[in-house]
Amino acid sequence: MILVSIAATGKYSLLTLTTALFNRSESAQKNVRSKIDHVIHRWGNSLTRAVRLQWTVEGDLEAEAEPGRRVIIVANHSSAYDIPLVFAALPGSIRMISKKELFKIPILSRAMRTAEILSVDRQNRQQAIKDLAVAKEKMENGIRICMFPEGTRSSDGVLHPLKKGAIRLAIDTNALIIPVAIEDIYKVLPNKKWLQMRLNQKVTVKVGKAIDCSEFEVADRNQLTELVYNSLYSMLRQQQDEVAP
Repeated sequence: MILVSIAATGKYSLLTLTTALFNRSESAQKNVRSKIDHVIHRWGNSLTRAVRLQWTVEGDLEAEAEPGRRVIIVANHSSAYDIPLVFAALPGSIRMISKKELFKIPILSRAMRTAEILSVDRQNRQQAIKDLAVAKEKMENGIRICMFPEGTRSSDGVLHPLKKGAIRLAIDTNALIIPVAIEDIYKVLPNKKWLQMRLNQKVTVKVGKAIDCSEFEVADRNQLTELVYNSLYSMLRQQQDEVAP
């Protein structure tokens, strides 16, 4: 499955680049994002099909994403298939805040930049300010950013405490946070458990109620973090009860 994932990622990276290459004219530029959206959606579907993932969606992302508002999707993270499933299951121009290390990989890095995948360097304040401005501009232009604020994948499905990077970005950009809980995805391929791959796993993508971060100041970030955590936890309550020691 690892080789399938690498091959699919390489294939759709090249397809992203060729899509941009053949849509460089001024008239075509206005449609290039939607075409790349389609490529990313196909990439997500190809990876979820490879493991025969049976997924359903509860809730309506479009109904929660108020027109004209910046949107940050905040999801739990417990499998290598979280990201492709988000791209396969949810509508709109969704992009990730990715690790800066991935931007060092040839072809993939160029494809990620072409697809408007973002990175925020929190270790360099000046660069972080620039990255934040880019993220804000992308959201104003219709990009929905998806982040996994647990920081690392949960190996057993337990929802970890949330780091505050996504929360701070949402406050700084007056965004809507839309919590998305991916139930039972940890059973497909748990973190660092490559021999525990499960095929034909049933998974539910649950879209929560939007949280308006324009009502919060930076000083309120702990309160907002708790609010987002509780929203995710409530949607994952059955899973948490199952994995609780």
